[in-house]
Amino acid sequence: MTVKHATFTLERVYSAPPERVFAAWSDPAAKAGWFTVPGGGHSLDFRVGGREVTTGPPDDEKRMAFTSNYADIAENERIVYASTLSANDVPATVSVTTILFEAEAGGTRLTLIEQGTFLDGHEEPSWREQGTGDWLDKLGKALTR
Repeated sequence: MTVKHATFTLERVYSAPPERVFAAWSDPAAKAGWFTVPGGGHSLDFRVGGREVTTGPPDDEKRMAFTSNYADIAENERIVYASTLSANDVPATVSVTTILFEAEAGGTRLTLIEQGTFLDGHEEPSWREQGTGDWLDKLGKALTR
């Protein structure tokens, strides 16, 4: 039984205003377009106290689930949520994520700070940081469409 703690910060600058970048996180259809995996499930109740659940495709033997609970939302400025990533109903990671949206020269600087507790080697901090960076890149592509 092991526990690792890690914090990472990722930044991206998008050529879209903060309102549009925030909407990509808050609108269920928009978020599903860049955040989910093909064939996976997604539900989003975007409000303080609301919940988001993202699952892998039905044929995934690991039964991956990422569940988030929204603790704080300041429209177009900030989102804070607590999440659990599990595989086959076994928790792999528990984390708190803060996302900041700041207007910058015709676009938005997005800063994501994640503080994670990684359990029993089911996920490594470097894997989470890479995966989170990958979704931020997918978000950037979605914003250019």
